Amino acid sequence: MNRRKKVKRLGAKTISFPKGKGHLTHNNREFISNNVVPERTVWNRIYIQESLEQAYEKCFGQALRDYNVAQKRKDRRKENYLKEIENSGNKEKTFYENIVQIGKKDDTPVVGADGKLTEEAKAAIEILEQYAKTFQERNPNLYLFNCVMHLDEATPHLHIDYIPVANGYKTGMKTRNSLTKALQQMGFAKAVSKKENETVAWQQRERTYLTELCQEKGIDIEVLGVQRDNLTLPEYKAAMQKVEALEQQAEEMEIHNRELATQAGELANQIDELEARDKSNQELLAKHDLRATTLKNISKEVDAETKKIKSAAIPVNHLFGGEEYVKVKKSDWNKIMDAFSQAVSRNHLLEKYEKKISALERKIATLTDQIEKLKQFVASRGLGEAFVEFVKSLAPKSFKQKLEEKKADAAEQNRRRKTTQQEMPDKKKKLQQEM
Repeated sequence: MNRRKKVKRLGAKTISFPKGKGHLTHNNREFISNNVVPERTVWNRIYIQESLEQAYEKCFGQALRDYNVAQKRKDRRKENYLKEIENSGNKEKTFYENIVQIGKKDDTPVVGADGKLTEEAKAAIEILEQYAKTFQERNPNLYLFNCVMHLDEATPHLHIDYIPVANGYKTGMKTRNSLTKALQQMGFAKAVSKKENETVAWQQRERTYLTELCQEKGIDIEVLGVQRDNLTLPEYKAAMQKVEALEQQAEEMEIHNRELATQAGELANQIDELEARDKSNQELLAKHDLRATTLKNISKEVDAETKKIKSAAIPVNHLFGGEEYVKVKKSDWNKIMDAFSQAVSRNHLLEKYEKKISALERKIATLTDQIEKLKQFVASRGLGEAFVEFVKSLAPKSFKQKLEEKKADAAEQNRRRKTTQQEMPDKKKKLQQEM
C-alpha cells in the first residue's frame, strides 16, 4: 500500500518571475544598494559566478574561430563577438536575467524578530535552490553563467543570468546569441502573437515547475484577490490572468525602482572616482608646470652661458676662402662638450615633460566632459532629487537621525497597511462586478 507523505501546509503564496535589468555588479555585491543589509551579505549563496567574457568564450569561441578561418578577406573577420552584440543596432542583449521569488516580504521575510531565518524563508530557500540547481538541465540552450541567491534583502530571491545559445546556422557563425531560436530548439513553438510566443510559453513552463516544487513543500500557489465563488471556470481563469498581470506589473515596477536606486549609486561612485582622478591629474600637472614664466627664466640663464662659450672661440680664416672656422683651447672645448651634452639631455627631458603635460590636459578635459555627461544623464532620467538624496545618505548619520528615520518608516508602513486593508474589500467588489 502506497502511503502519501504528509506535508505540513505553510499557506498560500505567490510566485514572482519577472525580467531583471541584469546589473551584475549589484547581483554579485560589487556594489551595495540602499535596500541591502550589509551584515547579512555573507548569507548570500553563489551557485555560479562566471565573467561574461569567459561565458562568451565557452559558448561562441570555437564558432568565432571557425568563422574567421573560412574568411578569405580580413575585413570580414570578427574580432570580438561579445562587443559585436553590445554594439548591435538590433537591440540585442548580451544576456538575459530573471528574478525568481516565492512569496512577498509580508508572508516570507528573511528574518524574524529574533534576527534568525524564518521557517517561511527556509522553505523558500530550499525551493529556490532546487530551481537553481536544475535550471541548466531543463534549459540546455540557455547557458547559466551567473546565479546567486540574495538573503540580505527583505525576501529570499534568485538572480539567474543566462546567455541564449542557438546552433545550426547555415551562413555566418554556426552558433549565435538568439533567444527566440534557442527556445525553439528547446521545443517551444514559434510565436503566433505577442501573447503567444516562445518566451511566454517558456516562462509558463518555469512557473509550472516552481508551482510543483512549492506544492511538494506544502505551499499553495494562488493569485490574490480572486475567489472561485459564483464564477465559471473560464471566468475564474480570466480573472486569475488579469490579477496576475497586474501583480506582475507591480513587481516589475518595484524591481525598476530598485534598479534606478542601484544605477544612481553606481553613477555616484563613478562621479566620485572621476572627480578624484581629475584632482589627482590637476595636482600632477601643477607639480610639473613648465609654463612661460619658468621658460623665460631659463632662457636668461642660457643666454649668459652662450656668451661665455662664444668668447672662448677664436675665428680662423680659411686659406682658400671657404667656410669660417674657430679655434678653441682644449679645456674650453671640453666645457663646450659638457654643456652640449647637458643641453641635449635637458631638451629630451623637456620634450618628455611637454608630452606628459599635453596628455594630462587631454585626460582632464575628457574626465571633465564625462562628469558633465553623467550629471546630465542623472538629470535626464529624473533622478536629480533621488541622486542628491542618495549622496546625502552616504554621509554618516547621527543616532538621533537614525531614530527619526526608523520612526518615520514605521509610521509609513502602518499607514500603508491600513490603506491596503481598507482598499481590499472595494477592489474585490469591483473585480466581481467587472466579471
